[in-house]
Amino acid sequence: MGYLSNLFGLDKNKIASQEKTRISDEINIMEAINAHILWKIRLEKYLDGTSEEKLDPTVICRDDQCKLGKWIHGPALKYFHDDDETLKVLRSDHAHFHVTAASVVTHVQANDNAAAEAIMDGEYTKASRKVVHGLTALSKHVHA
Repeated sequence: MGYLSNLFGLDKNKIASQEKTRISDEINIMEAINAHILWKIRLEKYLDGTSEEKLDPTVICRDDQCKLGKWIHGPALKYFHDDDETLKVLRSDHAHFHVTAASVVTHVQANDNAAAEAIMDGEYTKASRKVVHGLTALSKHVHA
């Protein structure tokens, strides 16, 4: 793009600014952070039996079903290359988050609440933090 920018006199910063605006229009990063933080509450209610939700681990484990997942597996690819470290790490951490959340649900459904609690206190907490950290990094990347 540098060659074309120079050839046609386009301002690279203006293009970047336009892309940042498009990204902000497509995905609200704070909303995505909040949605993933709220999963903890949903899972805790499911674990303690106060949830009225019917959670399906075969859906939860799919990282391309939530709003963020649809974006990082689709439109985000217009702005970031496959080798972009910020997006690559976020995609990996997001996938792990969903697999871990699904594992909690699977253990609850198998009446193995002790294992579900152990996952919540350990691996799930780590996975959740990584997603929030990745989204924060993405936000800095986009708003720099």
